[in-house]
Amino acid sequence: MKWPYSYVIYGLRLVSNQPIPRLDPIESTPNTPQDISVNFDADDKQSTQDVADETPWYVSDICDENGNPALKIWKRNNSGGYRIHYSHGLTFYLNASLTDISIRCAAPMERPMEQNDVADFLLGPVLGVVLRLRGVICLHASAVAFKGKAIAFVGAPGAGKSTTAALFARNGHSILSDDIAALIERGRSFCVLPAFPYLNLWPETVYMLTGEDKPVSESPAVDKLRVPLETSGSRLEREALPLAAIYILANRSGDSRAPFIEALPPQAALMSLVANTYGNTILDTTMRAQEFRVLGQIAESLPIRNLFVRDGTAQLGRLYDLVCEDLARNLR
Repeated sequence: MKWPYSYVIYGLRLVSNQPIPRLDPIESTPNTPQDISVNFDADDKQSTQDVADETPWYVSDICDENGNPALKIWKRNNSGGYRIHYSHGLTFYLNASLTDISIRCAAPMERPMEQNDVADFLLGPVLGVVLRLRGVICLHASAVAFKGKAIAFVGAPGAGKSTTAALFARNGHSILSDDIAALIERGRSFCVLPAFPYLNLWPETVYMLTGEDKPVSESPAVDKLRVPLETSGSRLEREALPLAAIYILANRSGDSRAPFIEALPPQAALMSLVANTYGNTILDTTMRAQEFRVLGQIAESLPIRNLFVRDGTAQLGRLYDLVCEDLARNLR
């Protein structure tokens, strides 16, 4: 099979038989090394292969409108690969070496919007699973560039990670990642790998940040809007940057002092990081031990803070200033 399209994301070189929306292609030659090939045209033979010889591996506790698990993952006993199925009809097949991703839709992809939906799942949760299975530690975080360093905003879904990243983008900072911050060890530092050149934002967040009429999500499969970084006056940081600080976004606070920051001692910081790694439900014993080692090093060596915020546009300017002041005091 020919792979005419080539990209780099999370430090991985992807080649594809179709263009991947929103990613910037790079030049390549037939001899250029590749990490993962993406085939958008999985056939019926592959989709039925070894189905009877699969073991359920993960079932999401989030359900769709029909009450079915939104996501299921099976491990293929014979081949060692994986089948990742979303209830709306999108399925991804991973080979055992995690070097090939094949995609199958229940219905043909006839509109660009549907191609965009596939890209959202591929570049987010599916590559997140691939990274974790490859041994890469991933925080459930958005990361921004600050004076040549990476700053991560960690939190559960809905905590405000993307909103905070968009706030920094609006103030001219480059973006490294949104929702998944993949870490690579380089010397004595852990660096955040660049992801994709857009932010996933709730329509009300776009309205809050820009003052424009509240937009509507373009896809029934994806609730958030994909906002290209260029439209927010920022850009994707193309180089991996050393992680310098982490802010844990706590639940919305009714405290009149909010926004405010509280330092976390290493042990408490470690527990917060463990609770906020991406894909931690799919780890085996060896992978968990590696994750605990890495997070322990990070908790001991970097400033990690709880960041308490309140809802409302009036808090955004103060939130940005507060974090910048804290970074000025604590960055090494």
